[in-house]
Amino acid sequence: MKLYAISDIHGCYAEFKKTLKELNIIDQLKNKTAKLILLGDYIDGGINSFKTLDYIYNLQNEFGNEYVIALKGNHEQWFLDFLSKEEFVWLEGDKGFLTTESFLAEEQSADLRKKLVTNDSFEICDFIIDTINENHKELINWLKNLPLYYETNTQIFVHAGVDEEAGDLWKWGTPDYVFTGKYPMTFGKFYKDIIAGHISTETISGKKGYNNIYFDGESHYFIDGSVLKTKTVQVLCYDDVDKKYYNVTKAGVTEL
Repeated sequence: MKLYAISDIHGCYAEFKKTLKELNIIDQLKNKTAKLILLGDYIDGGINSFKTLDYIYNLQNEFGNEYVIALKGNHEQWFLDFLSKEEFVWLEGDKGFLTTESFLAEEQSADLRKKLVTNDSFEICDFIIDTINENHKELINWLKNLPLYYETNTQIFVHAGVDEEAGDLWKWGTPDYVFTGKYPMTFGKFYKDIIAGHISTETISGKKGYNNIYFDGESHYFIDGSVLKTKTVQVLCYDDVDKKYYNVTKAGVTEL
């Protein structure tokens, strides 16, 4: 069995689908020879947040949550907090209402543009929240129930990280906001491997233009490849036969 891990798609639906096709991941899911583990931040930034989220939802329905594992990222949590009217900061980051409008029908987008003229922020927020919740009840409910981590005998897959000071009690010692938003990242030895996204590998490596999976040489693999900038989706593959990790691209496979 191969485990493919992808993180931080950020609405780049075309790049995501292209990657799955190039690496033949869908066929492997059909044959039950692989699992696809998605580490969150499916929305915000790119032009197709809804299509990305809906595609993942349908993949999981088709292959089951045993083979398509979708975790929650900080952008999903911010989105949910907005839709439940707990916090409104998510909308401030949605430049040009790019993510918002991906969840609206054409006539609803036109209605939104009319409301923007009035500049009544409360009316605008209420309209967006009510419309998205009404349009996508099932999808939003699914999003609310996404897990924060996926664990194997030797690994923890998570959007951002865990409280490693808690040791083998990390499940209970890690607050939800750390699972989805841990910063700064932790490096070094842990009793399980940790595979995470959240912070770009360019930032983590400290090397401008770095566009590769980052392995700290001990227990941490970081796979956020800045898709909005690079237009490529990084894929980490773990082969549970040889117990090795690989950076997988269309051009080939590199052991880490």
